[in-house]
Amino acid sequence: MAGDRVVLRTACPDDVDELSRLEAACWPEGLAADSSQLHARIAAYRDGQWVAELDGRLLGYSSAQRIEPRLLDRVPLNYETVTDSDRFTATHDDNGEIYQLVGVSSHPESRGQRIGRQLVDHQVARAWTLAGIQRVLGFTRPTGRHLVPHQSLTDYLDIQFAGSAPDKTLTFHVDSGARIVSGHDDFRAVDLECLGAGVLIEYLH
Repeated sequence: MAGDRVVLRTACPDDVDELSRLEAACWPEGLAADSSQLHARIAAYRDGQWVAELDGRLLGYSSAQRIEPRLLDRVPLNYETVTDSDRFTATHDDNGEIYQLVGVSSHPESRGQRIGRQLVDHQVARAWTLAGIQRVLGFTRPTGRHLVPHQSLTDYLDIQFAGSAPDKTLTFHVDSGARIVSGHDDFRAVDLECLGAGVLIEYLH
């Protein structure tokens, strides 16, 4: 399998053009990080920006930052406030106690090769080797939410806990050891597929 030959490495500024194309191919309109945001992320915390490369081509990208717990107490709690509008410049803290997983992208042509899984597993394993890290958290997307627009986010998550209507994105994380912490309406208004909602998950040590 091609995924077995993938090399994981930290992203560098020279990757940004290809990374921006990868992001555009992976995300719905309005959700992909652009070149300016990618440059800012790498400048703010290059050690949290990882790519999956095969034969010189970038097939995946995973992004993370270190934050202080008080960042999650901000009101309103939304994607912009916890990521500095996808730039990390004002949110990353080199000594932050929380390792925040922000996103994972896997090129559509490489789906089924576990590229995303390798990247997330690497990020989580690496996080626990860092001095001072107390928790590994991330806001993920309830990507099946648009299928039940009249259902509350609380009820939607209760069904996920029961396992009767698994959400593919939540399942991706839960099946690999994450737990659902809380649901947040109005987390990212431009995410129409998720009706603007976000779900806080935690990977346990």
